[in-house]
Amino acid sequence: TVATLNVRGLCSRKKQYQIQRLLLKEQPDFLALQETKLAEAEQVEQAVRPFMPNYEICVTHAVGHSAGCFLLLKKSVPLSQLCVTTDTEGRFIMCDFVLTSNQFRLICIYAPNVTTDRVLFFGGLRRYLDCDRALVLVGDFNCVVRQLDRSPTRRNADPSELLLGEMLEDFDLVDVGTVRNAKKEMRFTHFQASSSARLDRVYVSATLAEHLGKYRVTPVFFSDHSLVIATIGDRAPEKKKFNWNLWKLNIKLLKDNVFLKNAGQFLKDAFQEPGGDIFEKWELAKQEIKAIAIERSSILSYNARCEERSLNKDLIELCKAECERPGNGVKDVEYVREKLDQLHRERYRGAVVRARAEKYTMGEQPTKRALADEKRYALRNEIAEIEFKHMITTDPEKIAQAFLEHYAQLFAKKAQGCHTDIYAQLLEKLPRLSNDEREGLEQEITIQEVERAIDDLPNSKTPGPDGLGAEFYKTFKSLIASVFLNVIHTAYERECLPFSFSRAYTVLIPKSDDTVKLRSVTGYRPITLCNTDYKIFAKILARRLQGVACEIISEHQTCGIQGRTILTNVHVARSVLEACSDSAEQVAVLQIDLDKAFDRVSHDVLFDVLNHVNVGDAILEGVKMAYKDCTTRLIVNKELSSVINVRESVRQGCPMSPLLFNLYLELFCLSVKNSQRVRGFQFYNAEVKIMSYADDIAVFCRDKESVTEVITLAKRFCHATGAVINWEKCRGFWHGAWATTPSEFEGVCWDTVPCKYLGVPLQSFRNSQTYWSGVATDLDRRASRWKQRELSIFARATVCNVFLIAKLWYVLEVIHCARTNVQKFHRIFATFIWSSKYEPMRRDNLFHRVCNGGVGLSHLFVKQLVSRFFFLRDQEHPFIRTLIQTKVSPHLPYFLVSSHGGEPTRITGFLKEVVDTMGFLTARFSLNYLCDVSKKALYRDLVVSVFPMPLYRGVSQRGRDVLRRVKRMCVPAAVKTFFYKLHTNTLPVKVWLKERGIYVPWSVNCLLCKKPETIEHVFIFCWDAVFFWDVLQRTLKKELPVTPTGIRFLSVDNDNEVPYDMIMLLALCSIWRSRMAVRHADLDAKEVRIYFFNLVKQVQSVYLNCDPEPEWTSILKSLLEMRDF
Repeated sequence: TVATLNVRGLCSRKKQYQIQRLLLKEQPDFLALQETKLAEAEQVEQAVRPFMPNYEICVTHAVGHSAGCFLLLKKSVPLSQLCVTTDTEGRFIMCDFVLTSNQFRLICIYAPNVTTDRVLFFGGLRRYLDCDRALVLVGDFNCVVRQLDRSPTRRNADPSELLLGEMLEDFDLVDVGTVRNAKKEMRFTHFQASSSARLDRVYVSATLAEHLGKYRVTPVFFSDHSLVIATIGDRAPEKKKFNWNLWKLNIKLLKDNVFLKNAGQFLKDAFQEPGGDIFEKWELAKQEIKAIAIERSSILSYNARCEERSLNKDLIELCKAECERPGNGVKDVEYVREKLDQLHRERYRGAVVRARAEKYTMGEQPTKRALADEKRYALRNEIAEIEFKHMITTDPEKIAQAFLEHYAQLFAKKAQGCHTDIYAQLLEKLPRLSNDEREGLEQEITIQEVERAIDDLPNSKTPGPDGLGAEFYKTFKSLIASVFLNVIHTAYERECLPFSFSRAYTVLIPKSDDTVKLRSVTGYRPITLCNTDYKIFAKILARRLQGVACEIISEHQTCGIQGRTILTNVHVARSVLEACSDSAEQVAVLQIDLDKAFDRVSHDVLFDVLNHVNVGDAILEGVKMAYKDCTTRLIVNKELSSVINVRESVRQGCPMSPLLFNLYLELFCLSVKNSQRVRGFQFYNAEVKIMSYADDIAVFCRDKESVTEVITLAKRFCHATGAVINWEKCRGFWHGAWATTPSEFEGVCWDTVPCKYLGVPLQSFRNSQTYWSGVATDLDRRASRWKQRELSIFARATVCNVFLIAKLWYVLEVIHCARTNVQKFHRIFATFIWSSKYEPMRRDNLFHRVCNGGVGLSHLFVKQLVSRFFFLRDQEHPFIRTLIQTKVSPHLPYFLVSSHGGEPTRITGFLKEVVDTMGFLTARFSLNYLCDVSKKALYRDLVVSVFPMPLYRGVSQRGRDVLRRVKRMCVPAAVKTFFYKLHTNTLPVKVWLKERGIYVPWSVNCLLCKKPETIEHVFIFCWDAVFFWDVLQRTLKKELPVTPTGIRFLSVDNDNEVPYDMIMLLALCSIWRSRMAVRHADLDAKEVRIYFFNLVKQVQSVYLNCDPEPEWTSILKSLLEMRDF
């Protein structure tokens, strides 16, 4: 399907929103847009963003405010050998490609308005039409070839029309509109007053004429041109109907009173009736809730779209009538277009207001969606190609078949383990719970456990096949909890769960951005979407199992167990390398890669493990029920596969999965740990053999014989349980004084340089300068991505803490980092927060908490101090404790008591940072304090003690919580940033600029008063401010503290919960905006009152959207009627 439309400008977000809706409705494969009027790269980047999830966009930039074209290519269309050519005038895009083994050339044009320019343009077009490809020529030609295509007609054709006609004839191009235009279709595509014409056309090579399908002209309200659509092929692709099996509850219904009433009443009635099977009632109740939700959604949707459908129908009929009698219905067409525009304007404005309300009320904090954007983490809408039977296919059915065959074989095939003596020996090595512990786990499930599990469900998660998410269960918890408890008790009696508990969907998430890897079915990670009621049951069992996890899972496993952290694994690995280097020993580190680790877990083995460790019947039978007759269906390209029986694997997405997998993996880990033939790295009396984080396994061996034994044990584990090791992905490295370091040993590739372990570059454990230099560059690049977002100075600090610092902090916690690198990072954060390369005040002030005058930016060096201290104080791992006792204790005899004698030895890197940290802390705090303090308290106290209180923060001023209040206010982000600068005396008034050596033209005097422009003058003494404050206070009937302290601390009483401090803030910002407009010679400069009105309207729209609406909002209405002075 090829479509073309002249959009008459694509600068506004509203127009982009309208095009996006048009794409969702029509689903064209190729869309040519003309007259975008986008010249700047930033404008284009913003405009194409809504279309990028589904389309590739070819762009030719406008020149000034004229021309500009987009060519949108649908990603799901399997194009190959793509080649794009554009011009520099914004009028031409050519795209060559191969589709279904045929070569095509698609050309989008926007012909000039002036005849002479059109002649030159068409003359230059001729050489691009001369090719051996099938041609498709679309766009706005700004002229017609046939006189019938214009009204009123002209006797003589202009030269450009004659030239175009000759070209069409020379290159054998046919007009789709004349070949396939049925009588019911409109003759014209452009309506302007009494002049109408078919300017927008689609031409194709004559060889494609027999393949032409439908042709359609659809008028749109946001342009005086119509959308022209042509189908090339035997038949138009059928629009995909919504798959009701993929239905999920719209959480907006949980705020709809009618739905809440109907659903609540049904739940009361359904479970109060005596008798009947509880399983059957539960399943029927979910189906009925789904029916109620669908019915209510349909009513709401129909009512919302009814007026739009009627107006669209009228527009089409009026345009058809206009084609027959040009000029007679112009006013009617304009009226209907205006009504449609008004309708969409209201809808768009409503969306903007709702977004603004959410943004302001949430304190415009960066959201999870922003995090998803930052991580570029999103499900691919469509998988365009996949390798199937040794060939790359783009056929959607074959793509779905490839995944189905792969996972049917993976899930349905029972693990080929051998229950031999080897298997029994592996089981015997597992620990067992005492009978008392078992009895505690076997207690009957209580209503409190059910309610707690419902409360702990995370929101905004994709539900399973029944479509009911966590929000639904939380909303109706009081009605559902007791019934659900009855369902669970009945399940234990019958030894099976309700039918829907065992049903799930599986979505496929790309493991990387590598297009080559994504052509393989193994390039995607299967995530199970379980029904929420099953998750509640699984959470109850997981919580019970978590209570005894430390008893049955050894300390080498750190994933999914409360009190353990991934950092322990990395600290141990780094400590082994440090100890090995210092003692001239040797160590071989082997990282083992389990192929499809979670998907190959045998259920029989899992049940045997649970039975052996003595968890009791409540958990064992619960897990057996959870995996009994369970099935899944794959979601591939928004289509469901057939049912796959799941006879092995633990579900990635089930709350129990991490702990169950850890128990399963203990069979291997303990076989290595307890083997006498495996000699781990030993340091004094401490030995470390194996560390694991989920399926990331690292084994430490002292000699090659131990490596051989580990690989033998790994093969025995696979033989006994059915697990599979991908030896090609296993990696190892030799470290220390080895006699030989083969690059391949026991079928595994080895290196002599430490590799990455759990995302940490162990090769930098001694010298990390190169690594941190690269991090600084990457950090600056990532920060630049956030610069265009409308965030306040407080939100920018949050971006640094949550998105920028978090990524480097993980490595910084375990690898040493020089202070110079930390300063580089702080410089990047500070310039990002200020949105300027110039820092207007001491950087140290930013690290204070908001209540103390800062923005709460994390100080990396202080965080580093805290991390190093707690590494020392709270260390429990025996190997690291031994390392501390022998290497660190001689340097800290006042803090560590050790039996290890000898003089202090030279230490470097991470351990030196630990010793230096203790010197830094003990110079400021007592040992009694350090022994009891928490991480958060130590960090806060360090910031206060290291960085002086900012000069702009007085000791006894009223309203010292002003920044905290402003941060929570429902005002635009720019207003918050303005006030922070006002509060910190960094507002760029003329006197302040001159004091910092910045050139100020003319003089530092105020233009109105001819007195030095200071902050006090701008907001208190200038006539502009005096007059405005007078009228504002009279309107409010409230005296405001218009003093140097009052404007910086907003020290006004909010009587009757009226936010006078917020109103005062809006007034201050309005005064500043008016002054800046004059200073920057803004042609549209306004008086203070107008800027104030604009801000009040924004804030008013937020509070009017609140439920319930605050009582004081009437004051905002009176402010909008405030008189001029």
